[in-house]
Amino acid sequence: MATQTKKTATTDAQNLLDLQGYQDVLKTIANMNERMASITIQAGTRATDVSSEAAKEAFANVRDLTGVRDEPAEYGKAFTEFAQKQTELFTRTVQAFATDMQKASSETSDLASKAGEEITTKVTKSAESAAQKVKTAASKAA
Repeated sequence: MATQTKKTATTDAQNLLDLQGYQDVLKTIANMNERMASITIQAGTRATDVSSEAAKEAFANVRDLTGVRDEPAEYGKAFTEFAQKQTELFTRTVQAFATDMQKASSETSDLASKAGEEITTKVTKSAESAAQKVKTAASKAA
């Protein structure tokens, strides 16, 4: 019968840990965080671009509206054109935001799904490895 000492018990316990497995899981999580940040930054950059373009166009529309007209009736026509341009601008801007948000949402969902599968696989592998080590240690102790 094998005698378990404090030193051999500590060594056996340390051998049960699969540090590489834990490192792989943490690396997967870090990679997921990096990709998630990239998706967020791309979405934020695109939202800023859309807002900037919309603001420039809106200012151009105001410039057109405030121009001097020769006939009083032209002011009514200018206001009608301004309202139409602003409505079209609003519609395009909302559509661009919606498209970008849908894309970011889809990418985030795909990323989370793939990362979940990868983490599950790695955790399962680590657990199986630990179980095998426990079984081996138990048979040696018997």
